[in-house]
Amino acid sequence: MSLFVLTLVLFSAFMHAGWNLFLKKSQDRLVTMATLHLVSGVIGIAAVPFLPTPYPESWPYIFASVVLHLGYQLFLVKAYIYGDLGQVYPIARGLSPLLLVFVSVFWIGEELSTKMMIAIGLITMGIFSLIFRGKIFFDHSFRAVFYALLTGSFIAAYTLADGLGVRFSGNAVSYVLWLMALECWPLLVITFFRRKQALLGSLRQNWKFAVPGGILSVSAYSIVVWAMQHSPIALVSALRESSVVIAALLSIWILKEETTAKHLIAVMMVAAGVIMTRI
Repeated sequence: MSLFVLTLVLFSAFMHAGWNLFLKKSQDRLVTMATLHLVSGVIGIAAVPFLPTPYPESWPYIFASVVLHLGYQLFLVKAYIYGDLGQVYPIARGLSPLLLVFVSVFWIGEELSTKMMIAIGLITMGIFSLIFRGKIFFDHSFRAVFYALLTGSFIAAYTLADGLGVRFSGNAVSYVLWLMALECWPLLVITFFRRKQALLGSLRQNWKFAVPGGILSVSAYSIVVWAMQHSPIALVSALRESSVVIAALLSIWILKEETTAKHLIAVMMVAAGVIMTRI
């Protein structure tokens, strides 16, 4: 992986952790999630007339990703209702690269060197070590863990769909912006029927936060999908999930969530994995 691609993926990780912090801090997370994706949807709708249409071969992947993103959005909202940012985020994001290693190697046929496998393993183990805040796993709400694991499964599924779809699209930017233009609508429809007044009020009151949040969301995922054209899907996914270290630090600094020395060990493990991708 080139230094340029690595830098962009790590920058994407920072942006992703930022909008998740905004989501966790909000009072009505379903409405906040819908508001953020409305902004990203508007960006996509405004941009696609000026971009080439993705090749027909990529459209099944785009439609599959729209459905998978909806599952991800709904379960992430549920997970944040029951769990902290420093708990939910590592579980959800850590599961994805672990699943993608097996899928991309044994199903897609991508080849990963031993060094890359060790790097992915270090990053993944560092991520999962952030799950354990106390002495035992079951200190945490079972519902939070359950929804976080479901969220991680959907992340792995849509990452795989987009990693394959963008390779058939002919243009990564077109693929991402068409996806953004389409994937906001199912969540908006659900939120409109369940929280109509709250949604309209959020658009009026929180647009100053929703606009930068939506831009962060679009930018972060655009970088990741573009990177998957140039590097193995599993490796890009693992590096992107280094955002859990950023999220852990933000949860301590801003949200004042409980922490332990294990967070520092996790940071070092993820950092070692990232360095190995460059050696």
